[in-house]
This record gives sequence, structure tokens and C-alpha cells, in this order.
Amino acid sequence: MPRLSNQKSTAEDLVYQLRHFIAGVILYNQRVADQLGMNPTDMQCIHLLELMGPLTPGKLAECTGLTTGGVTVVLDRLEKAGHVRRERNPQDRRSVLIHLQPETLGQIDAHYASTNAQLGAFLAAYPERDLKTVLEFLTKINSIRTPAN
Repeated sequence: MPRLSNQKSTAEDLVYQLRHFIAGVILYNQRVADQLGMNPTDMQCIHLLELMGPLTPGKLAECTGLTTGGVTVVLDRLEKAGHVRRERNPQDRRSVLIHLQPETLGQIDAHYASTNAQLGAFLAAYPERDLKTVLEFLTKINSIRTPAN
């Protein structure tokens, strides 16, 4: 993707490229969600459960920016479809933990297998030191607190 303007800084170009990348990921996830008969919010909750492990509904609300009522609606849909299960939280008897069903991961992984293979081949072309720099950047950017996380 070309630079927006010759007068932009590298940091501004990086922000532009990140926004372009995010838009592409969102659209791709929408297509996968459509193929699986889900809506994108449900799909993102599944991604968060895969990445972060079992979460309380409150933590899932915090991570997504949804209200707790909105998360309840999402979890009801996901549980009814067999994607998640609620289990009593051993740390707090008043709450539950949401666990992702292993079968769901298999269904989702099948839709991302080709993309993951292409990404692996793409990354293999870069030296380890460059990959470590990108990893450090992504780790730091993922730790930034935004209204949705």
C-alpha cells in the first residue's frame, strides 16, 4: 500500500497501515463468522476466550466493551449453539467462568488454516531479530488500555 502523502511521517504511515490491516482483519472475520452462521460479536468473544482462556462474563464485558446484559445475550446464543459452557467459578461461588468448547476451536481453525499457513510462510522470510521487534511492538500495542479493553 503506498504512502498517503510524501509529507507524512513514518509513524503516520504506520498508523495508516495498521488501520488498513485492522479493517481487512475485521472484514475477514465477518466472512468467517458468516460461514459459521455467527455474528461478528459472537466470533470475537470466541476469539477472546481462545486467546485469554476461560473468562467471567464481567471480564468478557470489560474486554469487548459490551454491557454485562449484552454479554449475557451473546453467551446465551453461544451456549445454545454449543460453542461455550458456563461453569461455576472456583474462585468466586457467585460467578461463572465461560469455557470454549474444543469442537468450536476445530471448526474455527479449519477456516483460518490457509491464512495461518500463508502468514507462517510470509513471516519465515524475515530474520528473527525483525520478528522480535514486531513482536515487541504488537505486545506493547496490545497492552494499551482503550475503552473496549
